[in-house]
Amino acid sequence: MTIIQMEILLKVVETGNFTKAGEELGLSQSAVSHAISNLESELGFALIRRNRTGVSMTPNGKEIIAYMRTMLNILEQMKQKAADIQGMQTGTIRVGSFPSVSIKWMPFILKKFHHEYPSIQVEIREGGYEQIEEWISGGFVDLGFLPFTTKKLPFDMSLLQKDRLVLLLPVHHALSQIKIPNLEQIAKEPFIMPKKGCDVQIRKMFKEKKLKPNVLLEIGDDHAIVAMVQAGLGVSILPEMTLPNAIENIHATYIGEETYRTIGIAASTFATLSPAAQKFLDLTETWIKGQAQ
Repeated sequence: MTIIQMEILLKVVETGNFTKAGEELGLSQSAVSHAISNLESELGFALIRRNRTGVSMTPNGKEIIAYMRTMLNILEQMKQKAADIQGMQTGTIRVGSFPSVSIKWMPFILKKFHHEYPSIQVEIREGGYEQIEEWISGGFVDLGFLPFTTKKLPFDMSLLQKDRLVLLLPVHHALSQIKIPNLEQIAKEPFIMPKKGCDVQIRKMFKEKKLKPNVLLEIGDDHAIVAMVQAGLGVSILPEMTLPNAIENIHATYIGEETYRTIGIAASTFATLSPAAQKFLDLTETWIKGQAQ
């Protein structure tokens, strides 16, 4: 069993495709297939299933790949530590991010990070909150940006910044004449509910006031929600960071109840972060603090 065989297997699982895995690793499809076959022969059982839609892990493969991922992560940490001892700053960091962080924070964080650590490569994987949780748990990313929730997660998390929730109204809506609308007023309006994001927090806000929002639509894409409000179909509530700098035909205002989502950066454990990942964490925390001043 070789390191390259394990790296090939992980890439096949990540991409779900032999050809894509080969392209990313600079190998032919036959070389990828040959490496997987040799690995399966050595272990004595199948690791992946091949089907028309791609590949999937066998139950035995799921157990084994966790050990392989741990071994490769430790190897990467060892390489980075050795480079650190020699005064070199190298390595690769994998970071999970969701869209509003990718747009509002990541360009500035990456620019500063690449300036200070030009030899450290950063790989960004963008997804939803649940995907990022799975990536952290499975070792697919070293660090991941996530909103803090009351749900107990098996991660270490550093809280970074509060992101206030904002009420979006069609530009000539009656509530736009009220300086700070309250939830009782909002609950009477057709409401466009975000999905798989801050919807849990929004529903909790209404529930605490013993109110039920008049949900007209449930939409997963923030840009689509903005478009629905612009068209006059209803009102909505979104985190401030998700909004573009300028929005036409929308009146955005805070609501009477100051409510926030808190964004943090998480890892399975901060204690075993690689030197490169620790540098990214430290720089991110410092940059966020600088923005707040």
